[in-house]
Amino acid sequence: MKAGWRSLRFQIMAIIAVLLLIPVLLLLYDLVFATKSEEVMISSLQERLGSLLQNQVVPALEDNLQKKLKGEEFTSLSPQSQVSYLKTSFNEVAGPLVPNYPGVRFGLYLPESKQIFVQGFLHQYRQLSPQESREREKRILNEADSGLMAVVASKRPIARLTTSLSDETFEYLTPLMIDGKLVAVVWVDERLHPIYAQSRYFRLISIYVTLFVSFACTGGALYLVHNLVRSVNQIKEGLAYLEKDLNHLLPDLPGEAGQIARAINRMARSIAEKEKLEEQLHRSERLAALGRLVTGIAHELRNPISVVKTTIQVLEQDLKNVYDIKQYTDIIKEQIDRQNRIIQELLDFGRPTKNFVHPASVNSLLDKVLTFTTPLLKEHRVQLTVEKDPDVPVIEVDGERIKQVFVNLILNAVQAMPRGGTLKIRTYTDRDNVCIRFSDTGPGIASEEISRIFDPFYTTRKDGTGLGLSISHQIVTSHGGSIDVTSSEKGATFTVYLPITHQTGGA
Repeated sequence: MKAGWRSLRFQIMAIIAVLLLIPVLLLLYDLVFATKSEEVMISSLQERLGSLLQNQVVPALEDNLQKKLKGEEFTSLSPQSQVSYLKTSFNEVAGPLVPNYPGVRFGLYLPESKQIFVQGFLHQYRQLSPQESREREKRILNEADSGLMAVVASKRPIARLTTSLSDETFEYLTPLMIDGKLVAVVWVDERLHPIYAQSRYFRLISIYVTLFVSFACTGGALYLVHNLVRSVNQIKEGLAYLEKDLNHLLPDLPGEAGQIARAINRMARSIAEKEKLEEQLHRSERLAALGRLVTGIAHELRNPISVVKTTIQVLEQDLKNVYDIKQYTDIIKEQIDRQNRIIQELLDFGRPTKNFVHPASVNSLLDKVLTFTTPLLKEHRVQLTVEKDPDVPVIEVDGERIKQVFVNLILNAVQAMPRGGTLKIRTYTDRDNVCIRFSDTGPGIASEEISRIFDPFYTTRKDGTGLGLSISHQIVTSHGGSIDVTSSEKGATFTVYLPITHQTGGA
């Protein structure tokens, strides 16, 4: 848990959460405050308009009707008479109130005839024509229809906030009951100040826009954080692999993370190159010390072996009449010759000869080697594929010694494929080097053995001396080149790099 809250992902997510919480709290405060203000204003309007309607308009309308009826029952009148009485009484009651209540509109709705009568608003500015009055009454009826139907159905007063012609309007409606029967709906409404309506509208828009932008920005930030954390994790995992293998480079990443990854890769390549140079230096030091020891031992071994060989030759002449003596002497001489070859290899390894450098083409040297190694390849059922780059330049090398390297690598490939396979040889140019690549389809080389295959006397074969690759490595390095080895389940690849000598001449 402790490592969790210290992680980069958690810290960035916490910061984003705090940044998102602040505008949300401000918006909530604005919503709550605005709601409280609206509630206070609506409560004030409801109290004022309700008092006007219940205490003045409705009682006055009822009194006016009673005076006009003169004791006659309202329900006994004809529908036309009822409409006439209600209309006249409403106009006499509401008309005088209009000048005293600017901005307030009075209305009367007759459910039986679905007629509506209005006093206020436009009446106080100019006289409307009959056509304009009918259109106005029709529009008002459509706007107030839901409230009127609710009062007719419930027979109870209703107060509500409505929208009319892009204006906010508060209206109060109440039923007019005569002899227990609902004969009309009376209402008053007042238009809110246009600035309030617009500010309320724009405030809601700004709240929605702010919320949308906040969540969009948060989503974008979370996406960026996700990519950043993913890149950091890739770099972290790559570094874990680099601790084990410097050749396992980090993947290419976008942005600043990519720059960091490329810098780490350059550093890893530099370290790998440094380790390679250090390994070559240590190998050279070991080889030099071992060479001095091997040279002394080889000289000490050669003298008694020469004596044994001479003695066998004399013995063979003196006992030539002895039955089967030649069979035994041939075996002894064969083993003596084998030991002499090993001693010669030891001398070549311990006391490398000086290179006799001259211009040569690696393609030509390779052709000469293949001339006498092709029968060996056929004998061991090894299929040969050669790809030679005709544009490979001529370089300054000791041809005979480079051919010895080629022979050793070909023999090494044949021994790696005892049941046959494919050997692919390719020549090409890479920057300032001529490259000769030998790829076989053998079992490959174990990763723990690759670092030791050029060590003298190290071999995995029972009949091997362990000097072939060591001598080849020594010859190539004496030319200023190198040998690289890669291996997989599909086989091993040896690549010889020989530097291109750039010569300049004058007249």
